[in-house]
Amino acid sequence: MFNNSFLKKLNILFIESNTEDREHFSNILYKFFNNVVVCSNGKDGIDNFLEKRQEYFLDIIICDKTLEDITGIEVLKKIREIDSEIPFIITSPKIEVDDLLIAIKYKATDYLSKPINGKDMIFCIERVCHNKYHERLKLLMQEDLEELRAVINEVALVSKTDLEGNITFINSYFTEITGYSQDEIIGQNRLILKDENTSISLYKDLLEKVKAGIVWEGKLKNISKTKEEYYVYLTVLPIYDKKNSNIIEFMWISFLTTEAELEEKEFKKRVVKNMYENRRINTESRQKIDELMNQISGYSNIKTLLNEEKERKGKFTNQINFYENELKVMEEKIKEISEKASQKIKQVVSAEKEVREKKDKAIFLLNDVTIELEDKNKKVKKLTKELSTQMNLIKKLMISISEIEESIEK
Repeated sequence: MFNNSFLKKLNILFIESNTEDREHFSNILYKFFNNVVVCSNGKDGIDNFLEKRQEYFLDIIICDKTLEDITGIEVLKKIREIDSEIPFIITSPKIEVDDLLIAIKYKATDYLSKPINGKDMIFCIERVCHNKYHERLKLLMQEDLEELRAVINEVALVSKTDLEGNITFINSYFTEITGYSQDEIIGQNRLILKDENTSISLYKDLLEKVKAGIVWEGKLKNISKTKEEYYVYLTVLPIYDKKNSNIIEFMWISFLTTEAELEEKEFKKRVVKNMYENRRINTESRQKIDELMNQISGYSNIKTLLNEEKERKGKFTNQINFYENELKVMEEKIKEISEKASQKIKQVVSAEKEVREKKDKAIFLLNDVTIELEDKNKKVKKLTKELSTQMNLIKKLMISISEIEESIEK
């Protein structure tokens, strides 16, 4: 994510000959940066550079290689005649080897290949300017440190030791007061300066506390090379490695004092101690602030991206509303059809029930008819049997009559 708080401090000169690219990327740059100067050709770009740098500090130049009047490489050459340090980014669909060598010669900072993604451009600008910012910050800190060192060298005995108290560095004022040269004192233990009335246990306790990361301070009586006594107000500071995790050596800062001067020297010593602590705390704070601002800028960028996405999707709103209305109409039609279908189903169920009832009634009647027919069938069978009996009797009677007639004839 982008560090918006950092980007909003930057001033940019943007030189682009293509109208569409110029309008597109200038709109993006306006959202992120403090001041954006937009030019369409190389001459205007150089003129604006000369003019604007009188009003405010320009942080970076982004220049198209294929300008209409002069090339981006020529612009780079002209700018370098005026300013040898300002970051300069070249944009182009492709860059020839000869142009690339010239760009390197004139300290072009970076190259972006067209077509350019807006996010890639912002990341590139942030990276280039962030590096430049830290270089300037480092230079200022070095200048402050040199100034502080010069002041301390004039008023304090400064030395460094390893974790066991063996001397590894002294300043010129240390030599002046103690009488020991660098060759004589380097490698010696700090105990070489101890007064005979000062206990060794004090030094051991001192070293243990500083090893634990605790700043030690107090008044000591020391002995010079010529056995002269002198009093110092001493502060011993732990010095950490580059990762600020391990103590690698100690710094001893001593101010000459007498009983009468003790309060004044103590005040000066606290000033030096506070300057040291403040520098360390400021360094840590800057790191934490950068991390926090990166997180905050992440949320801000999410909001920006969401707004852009909302704008991009805005043109589809009417179409979405149309589909929503169509869906509502379809839902109403489906509801109407469902109601009609429900009524039909009820009618069918009712008719089915009526048919079922009629069927049951017909079956009942059919059973009655069947029973009645069975009764009648039984009666018919009985009558048939009786009729058959009567027929047999009639046949017998007919036979008897025939026999009688034959007898008569005879």
